Amino acid sequence: MARRRKTNSDGGVNLDSLMDALTNVVAVLILVLVLVQADVSKKVVEFMEGLKPATPEQVTNAGKRLASLQTESQRLEQLLSQEAPSPREIEAEKRQLALLEKDREQRQDLLAELDQLKKLAAQTKVRRDTEAQKTATIQQEIARLESLLDQTPVLKVEPTVVGIPASRPIPKDAKIYYALVIHDRVHFIDPFTPLELFEREFKRHKTKFPSKRIKQKGTDRFIYEPQPIVDHFQNFDFRNSRNQKHTLLAWPTSTRLTIQISPDLKSGGTSLEELKQGPSQFSTIVGRLRLKSDAVLIFWVHPNSFNTYLLARRLTDQAKLAAGWEVRGASNYNISIPEIEIRRQQQPDPPKDEGNTRKPPNIRTKID
Repeated sequence: MARRRKTNSDGGVNLDSLMDALTNVVAVLILVLVLVQADVSKKVVEFMEGLKPATPEQVTNAGKRLASLQTESQRLEQLLSQEAPSPREIEAEKRQLALLEKDREQRQDLLAELDQLKKLAAQTKVRRDTEAQKTATIQQEIARLESLLDQTPVLKVEPTVVGIPASRPIPKDAKIYYALVIHDRVHFIDPFTPLELFEREFKRHKTKFPSKRIKQKGTDRFIYEPQPIVDHFQNFDFRNSRNQKHTLLAWPTSTRLTIQISPDLKSGGTSLEELKQGPSQFSTIVGRLRLKSDAVLIFWVHPNSFNTYLLARRLTDQAKLAAGWEVRGASNYNISIPEIEIRRQQQPDPPKDEGNTRKPPNIRTKID
């Protein structure tokens, strides 16, 4: 039998178990330390074995780096050995720094202005080059036209004599029709039929158009909104058989609607060749107008079509139709509708002050 250890029957503490535990812990720590030391030694050996030998260039660079570090260390030691600056010297250095800072800000402003000047100079150069290119192109075109002009023979054209017979006023009850003579074509304009068709259609749908009623003595005044009326007549059939376009317009500064008649300047109307060949659309129209005792035909003659006008006027005189003419460059005819007032969308510009300048008298159209 094992010998029983004596216990302190007086209540003392047994420290044998504590000593055993401490001994075991110390043994484990020693074992771990031995293992870590062995592993570190192994890693050091592997690291040293894995190192590549330094090249001559690396050795040279390392020497240079070491020399520079030694020089810098000596400089720092000399600075540390010097005496500290006095408060007066520190204040002087601060003032110098403030001046340098102010000078730096001024120089930055100058640099910013310099950048703007450079950008402006670049833009000016681009514009100059563009204008120079345009000038060169224009000069080349002028040279080409001059060479063509030198090669073009001089044409001898016999002057056309246009006589101006005695004129007389248009009768007050006359119905005036128009003929636009432009680009060697005659375009007959009937200003009455489109106006009659418009008034008939407007009366039929009058209640649909928004308006403002102003009460006054006699007949009340109605001011219509222009856009609904223009939209309604956008595709309206004005029964045109002469290849002309009718457009209802509402000018922004006007209080009246306008029907604009625009003929087809390229293929509409009657050409000069058709007038020369014999019966034409224009001669047929003149034949119908001569049956109306109150009909008058006014020619609007473009400066480029006097020969066409002379031939058309000869046919008009042969039909004994009262006629007159004006020199105008218009390519369309506008019919104002005075009976319908519309809301003005934009105020017109104030009239210019022409001082004491006298305007030429308004010469009314006459027949001859």
